Amino acid sequence: MKVFHFFPFQQLFAGVLTLLFLSGCNTIHANKNAILQIEQGQFKQAKQTIKQNYSPVGRDRLLHELELASILHLEREYLQSNQHLENAKSQIASFYTISLSEQALAMLSGPTFSTYEGKNYYLPLIHYLKALNFNALAQENLSMRKTYLDSSQVEMRQLNVYMENLKSKTGGYNKPQKKDDESLTSIIYDILKPIAAPDGLLENIEYKDDAFAHLFSGFLNEQNNDFDAARLQYQRAAHAYGNGFAKQYGLANTTEKLAIQNLARSMKLAGGYQSELQVLLDKHTSLEVPKGAQLTIIQNLGIAPEKKQLNFMLRAEARSKALVMYPIFIGTEKEKREQRLWFQMLYADTSLFDLMQNYILGDVSDVLLGTMTKRIPLGSLWDEAEDIGLIDALEYGGRISVSYLAPPKLPIRKTEVWQDNKKLADLEQFHSISQLALQKALIDAQSEIRVAFTREIVKALSARKAMQVAGTNQNNLLGSFVKMASTAVNAITASADTRQWQSLPAQIRLAQLSLKPGLQNLTIKTTLNSGRVIQQSANIDVQGSMTVWHTRTFLNASPAVNAL
Repeated sequence: MKVFHFFPFQQLFAGVLTLLFLSGCNTIHANKNAILQIEQGQFKQAKQTIKQNYSPVGRDRLLHELELASILHLEREYLQSNQHLENAKSQIASFYTISLSEQALAMLSGPTFSTYEGKNYYLPLIHYLKALNFNALAQENLSMRKTYLDSSQVEMRQLNVYMENLKSKTGGYNKPQKKDDESLTSIIYDILKPIAAPDGLLENIEYKDDAFAHLFSGFLNEQNNDFDAARLQYQRAAHAYGNGFAKQYGLANTTEKLAIQNLARSMKLAGGYQSELQVLLDKHTSLEVPKGAQLTIIQNLGIAPEKKQLNFMLRAEARSKALVMYPIFIGTEKEKREQRLWFQMLYADTSLFDLMQNYILGDVSDVLLGTMTKRIPLGSLWDEAEDIGLIDALEYGGRISVSYLAPPKLPIRKTEVWQDNKKLADLEQFHSISQLALQKALIDAQSEIRVAFTREIVKALSARKAMQVAGTNQNNLLGSFVKMASTAVNAITASADTRQWQSLPAQIRLAQLSLKPGLQNLTIKTTLNSGRVIQQSANIDVQGSMTVWHTRTFLNASPAVNAL
């Protein structure tokens, strides 16, 4: 058995490094603080929090615009909200120009030192929120109703251009081709594929079209009496919902049906589509086409899941000639459980290849502990790693941090629309921003760990080279102390990028009702798993063939915030 002798300061350093490691792990970010203030109706304080933490010209300028836009939307300051959203659109367009100096700084420091550019689904949600703002302005300002409804349609046309480009890149939702090979061997291979290739977890979760965006566009077009444009959007929504969007994001079974019902109704309203309508009715024999004035209620529900940090220790293991990452689970018991599951799902040595490598390079215990480690065998590359100083640079280990997303499940039993003492309809889930964010995080996870891994190695080698230039002897006491000090500095700066548009809703729920034109008093009842019921009531003016109305429901908010 090997006996390792530590200098007293090495033992002290190990304890200090652990404290440093833990200190930067569960930072409460500005947008999370703002959410807590929003839930208490403290909109002024929430805006101040955002302005203090996110500069309008700094690396977080996109979040400055997005979070302020969300708060102003809740305050019913719709024009101001749209100005911030327009600024955000311009910034996203400008991010195509990448700064090489900024990339270099991020590599030597951390991802938070780079400009936050958002996610690929942000732009569609910006158009969605802008359209909601214009729609609300149309309802509040009858003299300018037509102008604001036209503006909402402009947002939808711009969104449609984005979606067409997205579909051209991803292929959209097309019906899957039937396999030619249905042999027993092929079936068994498909069953075992996740074992041999765990990356199968990441298949078919790409954001490739947005059925809800098409459906919402159809509602707005119909509300503005543009029935032919509405027909086209309802058709696209039905196709996307039916061919994968609903399944991918775990949505209600009624999504495609509602889109088809609206498609049939828009054909009647537009006129000139008798033959196409008959084909649709023959295909869907039980289809009931809604008649009369329609009210579509959109409920933006909850808050998108928080982005958090998962930490690893990276060490060079001479016995197996491998680099080994050990996850460090911290926080509450719930957070530790989340971190463990995220690690096992994405990074742990659980594939057949990984288990064999652990068995060959280590012993039985390495195989059993595979779900708690990630081993990168170097084999013949070990000597080269020693030559470039990598093994020596990792003598005291290093910290790697990546982001993870908390599970997106909401504690909601049901949401319903009531009038007087009569239930009119259920609000069902037509979009899940939580699932969208989660699947994007899963896709990004592999590249994120590679970048974090590379960053730690570059930092360690840079520190070693600096010592050589300074002439510090790595084998003496001072050299060891300098190496440990650089490890501590790297541990402090190795934070993951947990920035995101936090004030987005978790889900978008929807109900469509046939109601008489005129003022209607309705109540939305959101029942939580605990039994608590959140009630929101409002007078809604139903007019024309379609009226679109929306609200936002927070689960932990004061009654004043959830007032419609």
